[in-house]
Amino acid sequence: MRTDLHAEAFFAADHAVVENGKMYVNGGYWTRLNHSSFPSVQNFALGIVFHIPWHAHNQLHKFAIWFEDADGNQTQARMEGQFQAGLAADSRAGDYSLVPVALTVNGFVLQKPGDYAAVLEMDGTEVARWRFRAVQVIGVPMVQRRGQGEPPVIDGPSAGN
Repeated sequence: MRTDLHAEAFFAADHAVVENGKMYVNGGYWTRLNHSSFPSVQNFALGIVFHIPWHAHNQLHKFAIWFEDADGNQTQARMEGQFQAGLAADSRAGDYSLVPVALTVNGFVLQKPGDYAAVLEMDGTEVARWRFRAVQVIGVPMVQRRGQGEPPVIDGPSAGN
């Protein structure tokens, strides 16, 4: 088992929230975003589970998250925070703690199709990256649902071919 301060999990999701020490996630662990045009705006969440080893309890820990494009250039978005994890009353010597954090990212601008990365830094050291790809999708057929028992109607550039 690792004994250093690190991220047990770091991922993107459609929605994430922490309640009573548990992280609830909808649409988690995606790596692809489809958009019909760029630049495009995307709302999403980031889920993090920090692993706090015995020796790092009751200390202030700082974290930062920023985003990079395929060329390693930082985008406009950056978030910073801090926390301190105490020990549970029933902790034994050597026990670690998990600290779940859910962050909402609103209005993230994807300037162009391509690869992006969310970068997580903890106490000045990069500890995780979540890579994802923005893809321009043109002419995706839309399926229109009809009445019960009737086949769907497909509209789009490939319909009728």
